[in-house]
Amino acid sequence: MNDDEQKKAFLQNILKKLALFFPNQSPNYTLQSVEEGLDAREILIKGEDILPSLQTAFFDDKIVEVELNGIPRVYFSRIHDHTPDLEEVEEEGEIVLKEPDYKGGDYLKEMTRVISLPLEPGMGNMHIRNSEKVLLRLFTSKYALELGAYFEELILVRELPVLRLSYPVIGRMVPGVRAFRAKVPNTLNLLVIIAGKTTTPEMYCKAVEVSADGMSFLIKKDEQQYFSNGESRSLQFILDEISYSTVTGIVRHVSKIRGKGGTEFRCGVEFELTTRALAASIETLVATIQRTHLQELTLKSEELGIDLTR
Repeated sequence: MNDDEQKKAFLQNILKKLALFFPNQSPNYTLQSVEEGLDAREILIKGEDILPSLQTAFFDDKIVEVELNGIPRVYFSRIHDHTPDLEEVEEEGEIVLKEPDYKGGDYLKEMTRVISLPLEPGMGNMHIRNSEKVLLRLFTSKYALELGAYFEELILVRELPVLRLSYPVIGRMVPGVRAFRAKVPNTLNLLVIIAGKTTTPEMYCKAVEVSADGMSFLIKKDEQQYFSNGESRSLQFILDEISYSTVTGIVRHVSKIRGKGGTEFRCGVEFELTTRALAASIETLVATIQRTHLQELTLKSEELGIDLTR
């Protein structure tokens, strides 16, 4: 097989993977567009090129969208650690358990597997066992990264049930999938007060993500009953204990999502911005959140010695 034939076979193999994991988009791919996508790093096939995005999702505790077998039903999860079991060590004639020599997230560097928390809604954990393929969708400030992987097995990590997936075999960058959402970092003191109604109390909630179009915030399990899809709610932003702005939001979803500290409940709303001044204030808030988040990511990158994606 000469060089041209080897190159063609190489590109055809990538085309097959694109057709498997992205069947709706595969008619748009040709041998030439695949080659161009590889050169532009819009199509990723090397583990080391995919690694920074997985590390960012892990260390930044990002929510990952999951699709199974090409069915456009979205589940949610997070990348989890694969912490080794405690080691038995003899000290002064007694067996004691000690933490192994392991740094959080190090297993990702092996580029052999991805561990994820169970999916939400929970029915996804049944469906994934019979899934030929798994699509992971990660979001950055500029694009979505879609990764194709395979389900391997259900395992326990320190007695926690988790999903073991293969390391992604292909990825593609997709710009403009959704409006940019700025993740509210823990270092930013941003609170949202949900005005009460006749039958609902006033609630103080932690903001999670904010975009120019809407936001999501954490609620308690027993507060789910106070939100209905399509209803209008008044939201007041409190930034550093000072009232920033008040907007109206339309409830679009109430979701349950697995987190490292347990199950979270989130409410997502779409803003009704009636004036340009109000829209501008939200855009400024999003910029403030993103600037703080990027500063936090930069410090974390330096601390960990890895390149986290923005």
